[in-house]
Parts: sequence; C-alpha cells; structure tokens
Amino acid sequence: MLAGGIGWRGAVWTGAAAALLTGLWALRVLPEDPPPPPAGPRTELVPRAMVAWLATFSLFLGAGIASVNTYLALFGAQRLGMGPTTAGALVAVLGVAGIAGRVGWSKAARPGRAEWLPGWLALGALGAAALLGAALVLGPLVWAGAVAVGVFAVSGNAVSMVLVLQRAAPGRAGQDSALVAAGFFAGFALGPPLFGLLAQSGRYGPGWLLVAAEFAVAAAVAFLWAVRDRARRGGTA
Repeated sequence: MLAGGIGWRGAVWTGAAAALLTGLWALRVLPEDPPPPPAGPRTELVPRAMVAWLATFSLFLGAGIASVNTYLALFGAQRLGMGPTTAGALVAVLGVAGIAGRVGWSKAARPGRAEWLPGWLALGALGAAALLGAALVLGPLVWAGAVAVGVFAVSGNAVSMVLVLQRAAPGRAGQDSALVAAGFFAGFALGPPLFGLLAQSGRYGPGWLLVAAEFAVAAAVAFLWAVRDRARRGGTA
C-alpha cells in the first residue's frame, strides 16, 4: 500500500524508520541481561547427534521457506496478474498464518510427539508447494498455498527449536539452538538463488517443484531421525 502511495523508496524508508524506532523502544524497555556464569560449557562449532539432524532438516526447510518468501509476491504479480498491494498481501497472509502455526504447533510439541512433528510439518509444507504450483492453473489456490506454508513450513522451524530446548544438556541450549539456526539460515542463503535461476526465465512451475523437493528432503531427514531416536531410546530403556 505504501509503495502504491508514496513509491518504493518511501516504503523502504518507512520500514527502516519502523525498525529504528523498535530498536530504540527495546533499549529503553527491556531489562538488562543477567551477568554470565563464571564458566560456561565448551563452545562447539560442529553440530553433533540430534543437533546435526535438526540442522540438516532446517537447511532444506529454510531453503524452501526462503524461496517462497522471496518469490511469492513476484509470482503473484508476474504470473497471476496481481497488483503490488495484492501480491504483497500474499506474504502478509503467510506471515499471519506462520504466527498462528508457530504458537499452536509449539504448544502441541510435547515430549513423545515433538520428535515426529518436524517430519509431518515438512510433509504439510510439501502439500503447500503443490498448491502454489497448482495456482498456475487455478489462481486462487495461491492463497491456500500461502496459508499452508505458514501453518506447516514456518512452524517446522519453531518445533525444531522446541526439541532443542527439550533435549539440550544443561548449559547447552543456547549453543545447540544457534547451530540449528545456522543450518536454517544457510538454507535461506542457498534457496532463493537456486529458485531465482528458474524465476528469471518465468519457469515458476519447476521452481515450485524445487521447493517441493526441498521440503520432501527435510521430511525424510526428520522422519529418519525420529525412527533412529525411538530405536535408541527404546534400546536404552
């Protein structure tokens, strides 16, 4: 809406001002950090065990999510004939659905169930990518696809962090969550350039297939870890 009224530069400057004001508010309102403990756990830069599995899952999940975030509005404008405001609303719908999904699925991620949720959510994200591809034939499906990406794909990242907090050894939650997040944002760095090779030639169908493949690999990694984890914990018991 701002871009339509005051131009793209004005919209970007408005976003920058909003970020600055939010940062100043946080500096004034949020309490000071507590002093660090005298000796923390040894820092490890290489993920291991469950953290390595979740980082790999997050890599492919992040690649798919970032591709959708980056190109969904452009897809709506270029291939579905939407105006800038309507195309931007697609990403807004995805974001609102992602908020609801993160809160809901995180609450549902209780021990015994949380281990399986990443795989199921990645499968749901695969269905979301299929809806986006189907929008090339039936345009309104793009809205269902945007909602599904938020409910399933975006929520998968939140559930993986819940798992880290549930399973981390004392003093390791911060480092372990950072390693999983590193995998997620590595996917953010890799996904959009790969999708962009297809988008620049208007090949959105293959692009959504690529996203579907990334979500499928994420699901396979998550389910494989869940099976191995259940076998290991059953053997331990």
